[in-house]
Amino acid sequence: MPSGSGPAHPQGESDEQVNALALAPAQVDTFAGPVYVQWDPTAAVTPMGQLAFFIQFLKLGSRFDPWVEQCPLYYTSHNAPKKTDVLGSLFLSILSGHKRYAHMTCLIND
Repeated sequence: MPSGSGPAHPQGESDEQVNALALAPAQVDTFAGPVYVQWDPTAAVTPMGQLAFFIQFLKLGSRFDPWVEQCPLYYTSHNAPKKTDVLGSLFLSILSGHKRYAHMTCLIND
């Protein structure tokens, strides 16, 4: 250990710097475009709080689009929803903990 040169391991960032970084908005890349997530330290924790980061993982990791393309779901009606919308709603419902179709219908209002 060199004498007079200070501690061998610097202290690192101050608590104020860490808190400022934690409260700054984070840009997350989603299928609908960029979303900015900002933490509220006084808010209650929600089960969907990390969803934006999981969507970014699905997009950047090319996990969602191949799954939709390989799904053998086909509609012939001109009024039918897109396969991406149907599978995306199902996927979001499962992530929300829905186990019954009646619970999945609550996404219709969102």
